[in-house]
Amino acid sequence: MGWGPDPQEIIFHLLEHGVEFRVCCRDAVGIAPEPPLVFRYSGLGYRGVGYTPTFEDYGVYMDLRDSFFDCPRGRAALFAGGIVGRFARDRVNEDLASLGPTADVFMTGVRFWDGQSSTAYWDDGLTDQEIGLICGVYDTNDDPQTSRISWWPLPHVFRSSGLNTGWWSPDCEVWFQQRQAAIKRGTAKLLTQTEWKHVTKYYKKTREVAIASEMVAGQFLSEAL
Repeated sequence: MGWGPDPQEIIFHLLEHGVEFRVCCRDAVGIAPEPPLVFRYSGLGYRGVGYTPTFEDYGVYMDLRDSFFDCPRGRAALFAGGIVGRFARDRVNEDLASLGPTADVFMTGVRFWDGQSSTAYWDDGLTDQEIGLICGVYDTNDDPQTSRISWWPLPHVFRSSGLNTGWWSPDCEVWFQQRQAAIKRGTAKLLTQTEWKHVTKYYKKTREVAIASEMVAGQFLSEAL
């Protein structure tokens, strides 16, 4: 199967490679959706300072995460790339990817508009609460800088890491499997996002190369279209 011209082929390959992308619908500009509710605590809720999870706690987290993936909004996670997309591909039916956004997209989705056109592009988007659930985030105190510990790094941390080359590479999968194995052994620790930045830093030039590649690709598309 090639990379087109059938859009479904392109979607399939983007999913297969764990690339972050969107499948939007085009419609009237309308009114931008209201910002989602902001919950006091993230993802999996509050735990006391010094909280030490068990493998049973991880099982509860996986059940909650899979329940979310099984709902209509789980489709949006397929396109997220990174660790969020990696989990989604294990659970969400990829046939849903080409069906377009859910019926609630104009109320809870994301609008992409240039500010001038009579139409805009719409797609489902994950809320911070949903991302926190997928990545297994707990709050342990009321200081947003130190309170968020998680089983997995949040997307903004992964994007800036040395693992992120724009797709889910073999190195990403090796890291993922090693982390899974440590969790099963009971040796994995929950980390703050600052700690996640440190342990996923790896070779700093990796991200620079990925950014340069994105710029070249963007320039090519601008000239070709």
